[in-house]
Parts: sequence; structure tokens; C-alpha cells
Amino acid sequence: MSGGAYRAFYRIASEAALPFVIPYLLAAHKHRANLPQRLGRMDADVLGRLGAKPTIWIHSVSVGEFGIAATFLDHLRPHCPGHQFLVSVTTITGHEVARRRLRPEDLLLYFPLDIWHVMRRAVRLVKPELALIIETEIWPGFIYELDAMGAPVAIINGRLSAKSYGRYSMVRPAIADVLRRIARYNMQTQSDARRVTTLGAPAGRVNVTGNIKFDAARIADEPSPDEALRAEVAMPPDTPVLLAAALEKTGDEDPVMLDILAALRAQFGNAALIIVPRHPERGPAIAALVASRGFIPRRRSLRETFDEPARQVFIVDTVGELARFYTLAKTVFVGKSLFPPGGGQNMIEPVALGVPTLYGPYTSNFRGIADTLAECGGARIVAGRDELLLRIIELWKHPEAAREMTRKGREFIRAQQGAIHRNVETALELLASRGTAASPCTPAQARP
Repeated sequence: MSGGAYRAFYRIASEAALPFVIPYLLAAHKHRANLPQRLGRMDADVLGRLGAKPTIWIHSVSVGEFGIAATFLDHLRPHCPGHQFLVSVTTITGHEVARRRLRPEDLLLYFPLDIWHVMRRAVRLVKPELALIIETEIWPGFIYELDAMGAPVAIINGRLSAKSYGRYSMVRPAIADVLRRIARYNMQTQSDARRVTTLGAPAGRVNVTGNIKFDAARIADEPSPDEALRAEVAMPPDTPVLLAAALEKTGDEDPVMLDILAALRAQFGNAALIIVPRHPERGPAIAALVASRGFIPRRRSLRETFDEPARQVFIVDTVGELARFYTLAKTVFVGKSLFPPGGGQNMIEPVALGVPTLYGPYTSNFRGIADTLAECGGARIVAGRDELLLRIIELWKHPEAAREMTRKGREFIRAQQGAIHRNVETALELLASRGTAASPCTPAQARP
């Protein structure tokens, strides 16, 4: 089948899906408010500012990907004073974090549904000079329309897990036609590069540039608690805190954390637990579980305090505050990793902040980082609940071992930095290849 035939097939198939997608979005209350943007109908504010300058479109899915996009944008922006930046996100939490983080002059929208007439309308309204996709969101309609317009597309901080690779392999001829239309692939690891090349990306366009998450990390010289936050939640000083981060929506890890809290209190009378769910809307369900175990739930979204941590469990069911709460922890457990299928979450941030960090064995989305970080002694993989409890007790009883772990972790992160500059250079090269005299970008300084 030719490339044109694949494109025509996708156009027909995506349009056929629309009658099924709209009722779902209408039924999901959280999507109703942003449905017009998802259908390619942009807000008057966005429409009014489009076209004022040449546009660079950066797409990120959710909070984690937007963190990469924000770091990338901070480094690209000084080189491109003649451009405006449009950032699209898929999730509501991603939109909320982006809204707080972006500058007033930046444009923000929900990523349109990848349905032919919807995406065509959106791309033609934006008319981007360059599109940058964070990690590896392969949306055929988006890429086809950009290709038809002549706007180059680049994958920034690309990642392709074994699971995604297997899924794409089922439609390899079709996905290969899409991949041939992407100008550059900046992948995190050799494994990512090998997978995307096997799927059909032209080998000459694929590079291994490292992981921008390391550049985005704020490395603390020494652990420094956020005392303003401690005062705000009224948490007593010297409270040993286990922070359980990014616990998955299945809820399997929640009771484990409460079991561990009970065991820790048997040895450390004032041990405390802070739970930060990956999905803030789980706050009420976690609070109900906490209450059923005889603890008093306190929720950040309700602006409740943590003034009696010996009796309470604090639930951070808000968006964008995880890094601040990390600084109050004595140990961090990074969730979505204790039970299969898992996948893991970003363990770089707590390590960079100097907090001893543990995570389970199911970290397929962060496999390279998780394994290498543990191998260098900068974090620890635990097999299950019993080992998690054992390692926490060891770290709390032996603070010198905890300090050594955090030192090694920060050294590892520093050694991995530099991907941001290589990715910025890619964007500038693609802009230069457009030869747009009206919107010059200054080149990045040459780097070894």
C-alpha cells in the first residue's frame, strides 16, 4: 500500500470513530469544558494572538512530559525572540500545571482529537513553522497534516518502551509511513533508537541525545526542607516522614503504605506518612481507606493541616506540589512500581533533591534510569512490601548510609546532564533549514 493510501485509510477510519468518541467525552464530565478545543475550535484569546509571530508548536501529554517541555522551552526561547510558542497538552492535570508555568505571551491548548477534519482545522489555524513532540506521541493525523504543510516535525527526548514497540509493530507498514514524515528523532537511549528505527524511522534521522529529565532536575547541594511549606501545613519539626509518591490509580499500593506506616510507628513512635497520588481525584478514596485503618486523613486540597502526624496521614491531592513535599521527607517511595504491570514514575526528582529514594521492580517506563541509578548506589530497588520496610528502617537507623546514597545519586544525575543542549540545537537546525528570513533564531553555541 502506498503512502497516499495509508493516509486516505487513516482519514476514513478516524472520521468513522468520531461518533463514538464524542459521546464518551460528553459523558466524562471532566472533558466537557475543553471539548471545543479537542475538536479544533480554539479560544478567542488563542485565535486573536495566532499569527502575530511565527509559531513553534510543542506537544506534551501530561505533567511529566510538560516538565520536559518547560525545561526545553526555557533553553530554546532566548534563541528565538521572533517566535511565539504554542504548547498543547492532553490531560487536565497537565493543562493546569502548564497554565501556571507558561508565560502570559505563550499559547496553551488541549491537543485536538487526531481525527482528520479536526486536526486539519487546528494545524491550518496554527500554521506552525516547527512542531516538536515530547517523548514519542505518534499521532498520524497530526503528522500527516504538518507534512502536507511543509512544517518539520521532531521527536524530542524520545522514548519507546517495549510495550509501545509491540503495539506499533502490529501495524508496522502503516506506522512506518508516518515515521518517514518525521524530520528528526532525538531518542533517550540506544534501545529507544533501535526500536524506532526497526519500526521504520530513517536511520539517518535518529540520534541518541540522552534524557532531558536530568537537565530538568534541581540538584540540591544539601537536602533543604521547605520550611515555609512545613509551617503552612503545621507539621512539627523533626518528624520522620515516608513520602509515597505517584501511587497508581489501581490503589494496590495504598494499603501497603499504611501497613508500613504501622510497622514504622512500632519502632519510631512519631513516624509519619504523606501520600501523593498520581491522580489527585483519588483523594477522597484514599481518605476513606485511611479512615478505615484507624488513621485520620488530612487532605491538601481542603487546606487541612498535618499538625498531629502521629495520628494523621496527609494526602497531597493537588497538582504541582510534589517537589515541595519531597523536601519534607526522610525517605521517598516512588510508586507505580511495586506490582505488575507497573511502569514506574520519575525517580530523578527526589534523588536530585537529596532524599533517599526507593522504588519497586516494575519500572518499565524508566527501566534504564531505574537500573543504572540503583547500580551506582544512588537509589534502591525493593522486591516487595517486606523489603521496602526493611530498607526504610535501615536508612532511618543509619543516617550515614542515607547520606552516602543521596551523594551518589546526585553525582549520577550531574554526569547525565547535557541532553537539553543537543535537543535545542536540533530545533534550531530545523528552523534554519526552513530559511525563514522574517523569523531568525540565533544558533546555540557549539558544544563538544
